[in-house]
Amino acid sequence: MNVLSKQHQTRPKIAVIGAGWAGLSAAVHLGNKAEVHVFEAGKQAGGRARTLAAGRGDFSFLDNGQHILIGAYHGVRTLMQQIGVPENAAFVRCPLQWHMADGMQFKAASLPAPLHLLAGILCAKKLGFADKLRLLDSMRALQRRHGLNPPDISVGEWLGKRHTPRRLVAEFWQPLVWGALNTPLESASLNILANVLQDGVWAQKSDSDYLLPKLDLGRIMAEPALGRLKKSGAVVHLESRVGRLQPLPSGQIEVNGAAFDCAVLAVAPYHAATLLPPDTPANIQTAYADMQYHAITTVYLRYAAPLNLPAAMTGLANGTAQWLIGRAALGGSAYEVAAVISVSDIVGGFAPDEWVARVNADVQTLCPDAGAPVAARVITEKRATTAAVAHRRLPDLAWLHHQHIYPAGDYLHPRYPATLEAAVQTGQSAAALCLNEWALSKRTA
Repeated sequence: MNVLSKQHQTRPKIAVIGAGWAGLSAAVHLGNKAEVHVFEAGKQAGGRARTLAAGRGDFSFLDNGQHILIGAYHGVRTLMQQIGVPENAAFVRCPLQWHMADGMQFKAASLPAPLHLLAGILCAKKLGFADKLRLLDSMRALQRRHGLNPPDISVGEWLGKRHTPRRLVAEFWQPLVWGALNTPLESASLNILANVLQDGVWAQKSDSDYLLPKLDLGRIMAEPALGRLKKSGAVVHLESRVGRLQPLPSGQIEVNGAAFDCAVLAVAPYHAATLLPPDTPANIQTAYADMQYHAITTVYLRYAAPLNLPAAMTGLANGTAQWLIGRAALGGSAYEVAAVISVSDIVGGFAPDEWVARVNADVQTLCPDAGAPVAARVITEKRATTAAVAHRRLPDLAWLHHQHIYPAGDYLHPRYPATLEAAVQTGQSAAALCLNEWALSKRTA
């Protein structure tokens, strides 16, 4: 397409490659402002946060993992508003509480942030006063450090320098880092952890609330997003694998034989590397290739008798399951529980039957009358997230932007670990860059 014909276009033609949460976010953001084509290699949208359509068994619903969101996920909440999904229809909002069945327990107080956390920890159960002061002192030190933006170190190194008691590491810092960053303490980025706490706990009280899904992720995001895209005139190509992107002499991008003004590349890094143009600089290719990953295992169990867990999210410092989420607390089946094991590649390479036996043993410690599970499903995402390591280096995307290719994905967020919020935000940013580029080209043509 030549410059003259571009001048007469009323809106850009944009390819969104990948229909995970980043791609869906980008496509919805583009809305009626562009001619949007979404390409998804799989049979369904949702990416690594999707509903399992087959093999549900006796469970009320199954996702490919038990996802836990927080009130600070403003990008996700805004996207849900755009696609017409009320928050209270999709999530149960629970005030922050830290309930380790075999350790410390506290609830956020009904006070403004950060007093809600201060008062909650001071009133914590199963934690001595000296350890309460140590924990608060560490949080305050991390707040001060965050404001100075110092060079990054690992969380483990920082805790070691502070001579943090092993009990606080086991009952608070390790579950926190595993759950938020899905990265071992020894390599997890302290700066990224500080960003998560700053935006998700210390900013305002409502941001620290848990948002626990009470519907499957397909009904929460993928299906309504696809419906919204259809109404806006977007074309969605499911089961449509894209080949290597080819820049054209016109300045456009060729995607599966068609010319587009821009392309949002919203796929996992190991897929993105195979789609980059042949002459992509080595430093970009190396950055993608060098990304590290960790697994997350979710074990779904269903029992013949209802379960009575002590909290909506019950933690275990010394169990195989790190968090147990009972669906009764979500307004769902009282017979079902989901167990989350972050960094499960580090925890152990167990076969499904062994995961079930270990998690059932954890459940039995809390609900000894539950009996054996009558149904079980184990789901391990081997590359669930990229590791949020200290000194993490993200790809320099300037060359790709010059080629009108705008990568998006949770692993590209400059401040956050690989989360649903990071995916949504990077999708929105990539879409905005496409629209800004188009507007600039219209002014300079």
